[in-house]
Amino acid sequence: MLTEGTVVTLKVRNPNWEARDRYASGVIREFSMYTGTVMRQKWFGDNEIGLTTTEKHNPFRVIRMENIAEIDGTVSTYIAPVKTEPKTVIVHGSKGDSYTVTKDGLKSSCTCKGFSFRKTCKHIEGVI
Repeated sequence: MLTEGTVVTLKVRNPNWEARDRYASGVIREFSMYTGTVMRQKWFGDNEIGLTTTEKHNPFRVIRMENIAEIDGTVSTYIAPVKTEPKTVIVHGSKGDSYTVTKDGLKSSCTCKGFSFRKTCKHIEGVI
């Protein structure tokens, strides 16, 4: 549903809603609606996505997955990934070089040159 490059409309719960009595009346809303293209950056947390905006000085917003109430009108429930130990595998490249692939939850890395440029590579795709 939240695949990078897709355009979506999100209904996002305001994390400050529970403390709304501390704000001026009518200033805070429970939900906000945002439409944009899903994006990811390497510095986003595992539970965060980016959504492009049309604002000149704020080209995207970072949204925590647990605050998303609806995606394109469909109710969304975020289930946090179960923490596991990082998995490290030695992979042999097509030219005989060895690379270390590490998978830690949703994040992966590889020691090949291609990964340093693209943040993905065929070595990662080959590791389950």
